Amino acid sequence: MRKGAHLIVGVLAFFGYAYLLSFIRETTSEWFLLGLFAVVTGSLIPDILEAPTSWRHRGIFHSKRALKCMVGTFGITAAIDVLPSPLIPHAFLVYGISCFALGYLCHLLADATTKRGLPE
Repeated sequence: MRKGAHLIVGVLAFFGYAYLLSFIRETTSEWFLLGLFAVVTGSLIPDILEAPTSWRHRGIFHSKRALKCMVGTFGITAAIDVLPSPLIPHAFLVYGISCFALGYLCHLLADATTKRGLPE
């Protein structure tokens, strides 16, 4: 899948996540920009780590193991994000990690829909 497609999928997922999170707690423009930067980075990092033009493409960073890891990371950090900010130390960092994991997760899910899929 092309880089632009990964970006679109990641950013659309981020808009949905940010919209749902805005009902739970107040977010500022700094939070939005951090989340947007983190999801874009997460959407691109698998192809940076394993370039699509190399023979190693779709290795460990494009695997089902990485998918499970990102599902867990996003699930835990998103659950923490639901808590009120004063209760969470470093809430800004937790939010950034959840957005990064969301971008990475979207990248892997998009790659899973291709013919090659994801390796074990």
